[in-house]
Amino acid sequence: MADILRIGIPKGSLQETTLALFSAAGFSFRGSERSLRLSSNDPEIEPVLLRPQEIPVFVARGDLDCGLAGLDWIEETRSKDSLYTLANLQYSKQSFRPVRWVLAVSEDSPCQKTDDLKTIRGPVRVSTELKWITENWLSQRGIIAEVDFSWGATEAKAGDFADAIVECTETGASLRANRLRILDTVFQSTTQFFAYGPICKAPKAKRKEDDPTEEDKAIFNRQLEIYKKSGWKRTKLESIALLLKSCLMAEAKVAIRAFASSDDTQILEALIPSDVRYSIWESKKNDSLVELIVNKAAARDIVPVFARNGATRITVAGLSMYHERSFLTPG
Repeated sequence: MADILRIGIPKGSLQETTLALFSAAGFSFRGSERSLRLSSNDPEIEPVLLRPQEIPVFVARGDLDCGLAGLDWIEETRSKDSLYTLANLQYSKQSFRPVRWVLAVSEDSPCQKTDDLKTIRGPVRVSTELKWITENWLSQRGIIAEVDFSWGATEAKAGDFADAIVECTETGASLRANRLRILDTVFQSTTQFFAYGPICKAPKAKRKEDDPTEEDKAIFNRQLEIYKKSGWKRTKLESIALLLKSCLMAEAKVAIRAFASSDDTQILEALIPSDVRYSIWESKKNDSLVELIVNKAAARDIVPVFARNGATRITVAGLSMYHERSFLTPG
């Protein structure tokens, strides 16, 4: 049987963005809304469409080889210790910023800050989907609360059914539209690409002085066997992680190409910011090409400067992927 990598794709708010990211990386996953398994243009990958809350659990017990979900659901499901993080992919439904789980109250609530919840008589009623994290967060701040799991429409429960809610937001616009006021940030989350731990990390046997049990030895042997058999999967996972990160890096970059005479090229070179890498090609016609890759925001400054200082032709193009090796200076 051919090697197959089973990957969990988050259903719902992250679905469209995740599929678009994989498409940019060269992977086409297709299927209907009701499909669990998606088709793939890579015969070595089997994508499975699941709720993001489920993916860390399934990966943590080895039902899936890898998956994508928010750090919030990794922490909420207490799956972190059984996972190996391959990449922190900072994207969400609407932006490339982390999402926040915020503590919010209705606009007419007397509570103006988190500590004001302590003035409420009896346990504070809190509604959220992020139950375990919220309970711990409130407990650490000395707030006695009764945290109820919300099955949806959490924003509508503030006031009548809850003294406060903890809800996920990117911009806060939906909370404001529902006349809610944010008191604090409970948790900040980004999308993670992660794998079943034993695939990527060799297990460590317990020392004799720790008196390992027969069960400990059996777990070690089982995980070691998985690790030894997963060399192909590790290579595949590392490649996918690099491609996804390269696509996200490219979102913020553009390539500038400027043509100028050989004399003016020296001026252009002197105008390039010191932290920017660049290349210069000389032609037989006494002109040169200067090429550099910069953040989009930097391009708006560089292009006019080049135009005023001898560039005869300038083009600016977006990138599909961008990977740059980090060079560490010996200390």
